Amino acid sequence: MARGHGGFLLGAVAIGAITISSSAAAAPEQRREYHLKEQDLGAALRAIGRASGRQVIFESTIVDGRRARPLDGQFTVPEAIDRLLAESGLVARYRNEAILIQGRSEPSDTEIAGSAETDGADFTPSTDIVVTGSRIRGAPPISPVTSQTREEIRNAGITDLGTYARTLTQNFSGGQNPGVSSSQGFRNANLNNSSTLNLRGLGPDATLTLINGHRVAYDGLSQGVDISAIPLTAIERVDVVADGASALYGSDAVGGVANVVLRRDFVGLVTSARLGTSTDGGNEQQQYNAVTGGRWASGGVMAASDYNHITAITARDRHYTRSLDDSATLVPGQRQVSAVIAGHQKLTNGIELQIDAQYSDRRSANPNPTTVTSDVFTNGLYAKPKVTSYTFTPTLRFHLPFNWQASISGTYGSSRTDILSTTFSQSRQTRQTRLVYANDTNSAEFTAEGSLVHIGGGDVRLALGGGYRSANLDVNVARTLTGGVPTVTEKTSGSRNVAFGYGEVSVPLIGLANRMPLVESLTLNAAVRYESYANIGDAAAPKIGLIYKPFHDVTIRTSWGRSFKAPTLYQAYQIRYGNIVPGDFFARIPAGAAVLAVAGGNNSLKPERARTWTASIAFEPSLIEGLKVEASYFDIKFRDRVASPLTDTLNAFADPTNGDIAILNPTAQQISEALSRLPQGASNFTGLPDSAVVIGGILDGSLQNAALQTVKGVDLAFRYLHPIGAGQTLQLTASSSYQTSEQQLASGRPMVQLSGVVFNPPHWRGRVSGTYQRAGISFSVVGSYIGGTLDNRFRPFERIGSFTTLDAIMRVRSAASHGVFEGVDATLAVLNLLNEKPAFVRKTSAVDLPYDSTNHSVAGRVISFAITKAW
Repeated sequence: MARGHGGFLLGAVAIGAITISSSAAAAPEQRREYHLKEQDLGAALRAIGRASGRQVIFESTIVDGRRARPLDGQFTVPEAIDRLLAESGLVARYRNEAILIQGRSEPSDTEIAGSAETDGADFTPSTDIVVTGSRIRGAPPISPVTSQTREEIRNAGITDLGTYARTLTQNFSGGQNPGVSSSQGFRNANLNNSSTLNLRGLGPDATLTLINGHRVAYDGLSQGVDISAIPLTAIERVDVVADGASALYGSDAVGGVANVVLRRDFVGLVTSARLGTSTDGGNEQQQYNAVTGGRWASGGVMAASDYNHITAITARDRHYTRSLDDSATLVPGQRQVSAVIAGHQKLTNGIELQIDAQYSDRRSANPNPTTVTSDVFTNGLYAKPKVTSYTFTPTLRFHLPFNWQASISGTYGSSRTDILSTTFSQSRQTRQTRLVYANDTNSAEFTAEGSLVHIGGGDVRLALGGGYRSANLDVNVARTLTGGVPTVTEKTSGSRNVAFGYGEVSVPLIGLANRMPLVESLTLNAAVRYESYANIGDAAAPKIGLIYKPFHDVTIRTSWGRSFKAPTLYQAYQIRYGNIVPGDFFARIPAGAAVLAVAGGNNSLKPERARTWTASIAFEPSLIEGLKVEASYFDIKFRDRVASPLTDTLNAFADPTNGDIAILNPTAQQISEALSRLPQGASNFTGLPDSAVVIGGILDGSLQNAALQTVKGVDLAFRYLHPIGAGQTLQLTASSSYQTSEQQLASGRPMVQLSGVVFNPPHWRGRVSGTYQRAGISFSVVGSYIGGTLDNRFRPFERIGSFTTLDAIMRVRSAASHGVFEGVDATLAVLNLLNEKPAFVRKTSAVDLPYDSTNHSVAGRVISFAITKAW
């Protein structure tokens, strides 16, 4: 039945596309409605490209410092471009679907393509036509979009996308994050040191990360996407929509969606080297990268590579962790190599081939001593993760009559996590375990988009698409006891196969032609997506929204929708693992006894479903050029949430409703059965020989479908770009997020607060920045605030202090037109200038970290120097 529904839907989508193509004929240039305020010329040209679907290509150097006057009305593309260029001294050359912006005396695009000279200039992406949050070209998104360019990220002293993700106020750093200790809560993990987005704190698996609008291979462990594997030098910008987006993008987009937009065109070669270190010790950084490419009359290519090596931060490097053994790892060291290629080639009139490819290899080491009086090689677990991932996506784009566009794309990707773990006890190696998670993904998708009919407010536009994707996870565990031979203790696999189809329509009810008092424009946007899972069932996700402008300076958005998330393969097939920990802090555990804490996957999990509602208001006053203020409210109700059934872990044995997940005084048979279900065995953190350990309780945190989780809050954003003189600008930005979150683990049980509680998202996060630019010099100051939390694990409850940092960054760009300093850009960054330390957190075990690693960084003051050269 599920396959039948999916086939019918995909067939309908294909028939619709064929009908559009076959009925279309050549059409004259259409007029389109534009409402562009006065702004940078480059930004205005990009807006024309997005709205029209045309390729607008220019070197950034020729538009720097130029302004575009307001554009308000209905124009053809040439008319709109000509108005923007009227006072710039630049001209537009039209070549089929491409528009090349040049100086009046510059050579034609054909001559440029044949020239051997390159200057490292960056071009506007040729296909940057769809705004994240909508499948329709030029359609305003119905949810607020946070967007930052590569240069804005660099100006903040950030050199990788993993670090950038942790600066977003809507993002929670817990989950897959190299600085997170796996001991601090069942929901936080640091097994392979990847960096994933975790919008609203709903988990990395509930945030969908795309590259150039398409899916990539999931990280083998977290089932999120390791965003740190994409070199910063390869990107154009990052768009983040912190709102449910399953109606547009499918499963996993409950917390929101992030789209990493790659540079599509680049000419020349730019190399960079960076050195950095923490002044408190450890965290020694070396980073080297290069980006190159070429541009010709019918296409272009960009290739970027990055090498990043960071040494570990250990307990000996921080005075507040001296109670731990010196070899204890606070942040693991790692070495990562990554590469990206993006290119496009015109095949015939109206057909273009695009290719995206990404590769990453990361290796790290996690020494974890199990006592505070001996190193990892005496008593401990030494893990060496290796993560290799790649994704390849070719796309054919078709420019159809009546300004319709269609595309056919396919993706193949793989992510493999291979962890070799060695256990030591009493200075002897007791066992070695090799854990392999291999995740593969395949997909094919068809899309089409264009105008249906013209009404009073403008063009009604439609986007539709469909396709098929599959994901496979293979799990293999081999354990070798001392003096023995490798034994495969776990070997399993699972798959997810899904057919999908979707449609989105944008209806401009009121626009320039029929506007009225207090109604400048009114646009209705609606979308629905249907997905049919071969082994789970069917799911439909609708979303509807309104965009209302009472007058030109104010935009009000509201949307309601449903999202869904199929259980990830990792959640279903994750192996069971266990730790034997001292029972001193657990209620009702006999003195001197230990607790066997186990966790793992559950292949009986059901899909998760969510209802999302957002409302926002944005103010861009015409009288204050460059100012934008936006406030938004979000409300998420997440049912059948997959989570550990434990919230108050320390009092779990005192709660009679915990049933079989908290077994007090277990029998020898229960202990034996629990240990037999652990393919890697149990790690002993008591400091006693295994033969001397007495198990007084078994605590099972294996995943279940929690009854309900709610997340509500407000986001605030401020941006002001102000020219303060010839060649001088001042940019001020600020953002903050407040949220509350509660969880009910079963019907009839009380709601438990999550936000504002230790190891969970704080209620408040904020970030402010100011950047001054003059000629080739820029200076930035950035302040970040992470609110305090409550430690309610045992009485008396304690408040954990907030975490506030101040960063200072200076960039100098050489003005030399020739010689060794031509094209040189140097950056000096001091992050956490005042060397803020994390607040103290009470420990439940002697080997626990004395701070909240899910929210607070131990990097301390970090100084780095980078130099970039365009050849």
